[in-house]
Amino acid sequence: MRPRSPLNVRTTVALAAVALMAAGCGLTDSGAQPGVAAEVDGQTLELTRVDQAVEDYCGLLTANKKFSAVPTALVRGQFAQGWTRAVAIDNLAEELDVPLPPEVIDRTTVEDLWMELGEVDDDNYDSFEWLTWVQLRLSTTAEQLGAATVLKETGQTVSGEQAINVGVSLADDWLAENEPELNPVFGEYNPETGYFDGDALSIPVSREAGSVVDTSKLTAEQVNALPADQRCGPETPPAPPVPGV
Repeated sequence: MRPRSPLNVRTTVALAAVALMAAGCGLTDSGAQPGVAAEVDGQTLELTRVDQAVEDYCGLLTANKKFSAVPTALVRGQFAQGWTRAVAIDNLAEELDVPLPPEVIDRTTVEDLWMELGEVDDDNYDSFEWLTWVQLRLSTTAEQLGAATVLKETGQTVSGEQAINVGVSLADDWLAENEPELNPVFGEYNPETGYFDGDALSIPVSREAGSVVDTSKLTAEQVNALPADQRCGPETPPAPPVPGV
């Protein structure tokens, strides 16, 4: 079985060295204004930032035959969700006196983090710098938050994935209290799966794929049935016929 996309948005599934402030537009009770992907704690993420990151990420993934494709909608939603979690972790780190990664990320760190996916160059660097800013918070800082919280509450020491899960859970609790706004274009968030159930840019077109609402549960065959602009990653060649069948 081929590995899935290396996207890890612990989730998100990546965003700029500073939260982007969109001038002149925002999310309101009447719905999303044009150009806005998400808003939380007074910080606004531009939809163009998410879409450019998706384009650059999927460009490398498509050229990397080691990985299987995923629906573009899944990647798009994870990037937006990952940014909101990163903002939450920024706030929690300040409250709990946990150090944050540097705001200015050196190029070597960016290139090393995405080396398995493909080459980071001048054309896609801004997107992967943004993704690195988010990923460091959802990994390194989340682990420190989780470890500090468990130690304080139980006196026990945890690290690695266990601590990261605690840190991300703290971020989700913070978001539940601060009510982030996400553009409806990402689809409806499913708290049971941790994914968005699809968006207007990635609607399965085949009968088989169309019967699956949760894009995270699409099979490789169903993902292959998506149009190229709705599929992030290389097309998996069909399995050869079994002799005698």
